[in-house]
Amino acid sequence: MNKKYTILVVDDKIENLQYLDKILKNKNYDIRATTNGMMALEAVKIDMPDLILLDIKMPNLNGYELCRLIKKEKELKDIPIIFISALDNIEDKVKAFEEGGVDYITKPFEPKEILARVKTQLDIYESKLTIANLLEQQDLFVKKIMHEMNTPVSIISLNTELIEQASGPTKQIEAIKASTKTLSSIYGDLSYKIKKESREYKVSKINLLNFISSRVIFFDELANTKDIHIHLEYNKEIEVFINKYELERIIDNTISNAIKYSKESSEIIVFFGIENEKTIISIQDFGIGLENKELIFDAYYQQSNKKMGLGLGLNIVKEISDKYNIEIEVVSGKNLGSTFTFNIDSIIKKEL
Repeated sequence: MNKKYTILVVDDKIENLQYLDKILKNKNYDIRATTNGMMALEAVKIDMPDLILLDIKMPNLNGYELCRLIKKEKELKDIPIIFISALDNIEDKVKAFEEGGVDYITKPFEPKEILARVKTQLDIYESKLTIANLLEQQDLFVKKIMHEMNTPVSIISLNTELIEQASGPTKQIEAIKASTKTLSSIYGDLSYKIKKESREYKVSKINLLNFISSRVIFFDELANTKDIHIHLEYNKEIEVFINKYELERIIDNTISNAIKYSKESSEIIVFFGIENEKTIISIQDFGIGLENKELIFDAYYQQSNKKMGLGLGLNIVKEISDKYNIEIEVVSGKNLGSTFTFNIDSIIKKEL
């Protein structure tokens, strides 16, 4: 064991503290001990331990109450707490876990059991810290990639437009513009994943005809690279109440997915309106179909015969739909294509 872990022992019986200190010091743990719950709370705030052994029956502030107070503190809530008690009934054990304890050891103590359970929880805690650190590094890495990616994509897009104005449209220019929009869509997905917890997504009123028309136009060049025609149909003018950027992720990722799995020289039908007394948006392709409808909304899932993209698009679609209580129905058949239908009744009313 390379790191010397700090363990705080809280028990109102001096003899218990001395006994646990003797057991744990033999394994080179740094032991801090107190008989007072409030002193323990202050000690944790000043110098955070790696693990807490906490008695339940204590005067003034019992173990359950102390655990609850610790878990309320953002900086302290992840410290593993093992309850130690002479109480051996199932109700007390259940309550200990409900309050946030990770384990429960009954008195009288068995040294081997104490050491095994402490080691297990410290190993788990260390693994969580390692994972949290890796996720933080990953987050910083992705943010750096996004920053480095945004500028060249913008430059490519701008200069492609200037070249097209000077020399006229060509298949090569159309291909560049389509690829740029693919990168732009990937950038949008990464941006949403990273910023969704910190960014405020304000709801606004959106005219579906104007909005979806603009998204169909956006994907026109990408569809043209496969000679795919996107048709927009509707049977009623509709206004919805949702965050514009989040609606863009739903529509863009579903259309992008339809293009990806469509056959050459086929079509995609985008429809919104009233159908079977429900307000819906549907996006239908006539492509190769989906291998596994149960997995398509999982993060990083990619269909085996079309391994392109990051596998985040439909996962984001599901996240946002769940947030707004939008129901999704997927119908797909091998070589018959797929239809994604969104019941948007939940975002029609202004109360959202």
